[in-house]
Amino acid sequence: MSLYKHFVTDVLIVGTGLAAITVALHLPDNLRALLVTKGTRSETNSMRAQGGIASSALEDDHEAHRADTVRAAKGWVNPEAVEFVTREGRTVISELEALGVIFDRQENGEYAVGREGAHGLPRIFHSGGDQTGCRMMETLSEKITHPVLEQTVITQLLTSGGRVVGAAGYRGEERIEISARAVVLATGGIGGLLSTSTNDTTITGDGLALAAAVGANLSDLGYVQHHPTILVHHGKSVGLITEALRGAGAYLMTRDGHRVMDNHPERDLAARDEVAAMITAVRKQESVYLNTTPVRQLAERFPTFARKCEELNINPELVEVTTGVHFLMGGIETDLAGRTSVAGLYAVGETASIGLHGTNRLASNSLLECFVMGKAVARQLQLAPRRPLPAFRQVFGCEDDVLQEKLSEVLTVELKEDRLQATLEQLMSESVQQTGRQAEQNRLHIMTGRLLLEGALRRLKEERQTNEQMAPAATT
Repeated sequence: MSLYKHFVTDVLIVGTGLAAITVALHLPDNLRALLVTKGTRSETNSMRAQGGIASSALEDDHEAHRADTVRAAKGWVNPEAVEFVTREGRTVISELEALGVIFDRQENGEYAVGREGAHGLPRIFHSGGDQTGCRMMETLSEKITHPVLEQTVITQLLTSGGRVVGAAGYRGEERIEISARAVVLATGGIGGLLSTSTNDTTITGDGLALAAAVGANLSDLGYVQHHPTILVHHGKSVGLITEALRGAGAYLMTRDGHRVMDNHPERDLAARDEVAAMITAVRKQESVYLNTTPVRQLAERFPTFARKCEELNINPELVEVTTGVHFLMGGIETDLAGRTSVAGLYAVGETASIGLHGTNRLASNSLLECFVMGKAVARQLQLAPRRPLPAFRQVFGCEDDVLQEKLSEVLTVELKEDRLQATLEQLMSESVQQTGRQAEQNRLHIMTGRLLLEGALRRLKEERQTNEQMAPAATT
């Protein structure tokens, strides 16, 4: 008799954010899917998304959106991915509306689109002001007919004949196995591994570790985006401040009134990495604030921000800000159908890397990617015949209570090679072996930490080699 509870499905979707929900909504009617999440279904980064969703739906074509995406990414992109997502993105607003999502409109009935960092035009669609992610997820989640297992962590992908055929993990404290003809990883980014982050605490890069363990290719893990504006209260980071506020006229300043981004041609709407770097530099000497007095109808347009300030008894007209880990640009390498380098394994959303974001993601392209690529994955899944699961193999986990602190100290805006290397050596030496759900989760977290540190070191090496190659040319 088996010691584990078994589930059988056609498609296993790991995650319940927008990418996962979109896959589930667009699967052919004859396929069964099972969604799993290690927290509750609402504990996702998609629920936290404030800025909105970018689309060139109101423009003559997608060319300007494509160009802005490439420019923000510093050119480090897969041109086919940028072309595909921005072109297909022209229809997402009408598709989402057909599914019941309501986007904000002006009194004259026209869409109330906004502009954010590195966008040349206003093309950000909002729902409920800065509640876009929450509104979208609440609407779309109600349409899911497939079962969802909450409090379920996947700790191991199961393979047979070089193909992923299922997964194993824990539902609560009970071990489970899931047989699937295809597995889709939609596990989000890595922010939960660090102390200052905009992410839900459950988002800890599990998909990266799971994919790496079965030999899938990963790329660009050294490129982690830090959001420029995280609210500070009594010296602690307490939540994301949407970039749309700066699109509506808010600006960054020091206590004496000096505008932080005055010397940048795009000022407060520069690309996120450039704004975050400037804030980091200024904060070495003094605090940085966001002045929101130019924003009209602040409470009506930005209810999440206004409510947060009210809860903390902060004057919303001038708030202190810092930077925080926001988005992983790299991830599990896939093609434009979500296929990884391992048969039967797919990835979508932030955990995937299609070459869309380069070194810096263009604001509000994340929800767009989730929806466009979620549809693409659902429509192009290649399913294997059902096979029996291989024998479950328990993988021992390592426990490290200070992992979050270690990673937070080194995965900063300004990367230092010696500190990265020292931390990596520490993690490589971890060898405590325990069993159970928490131990296996810790194992995944440590593995993801190693992958991120290796990615950051690889990035620094590549940048150093590029600088060395350019140096002789500059002197001739």
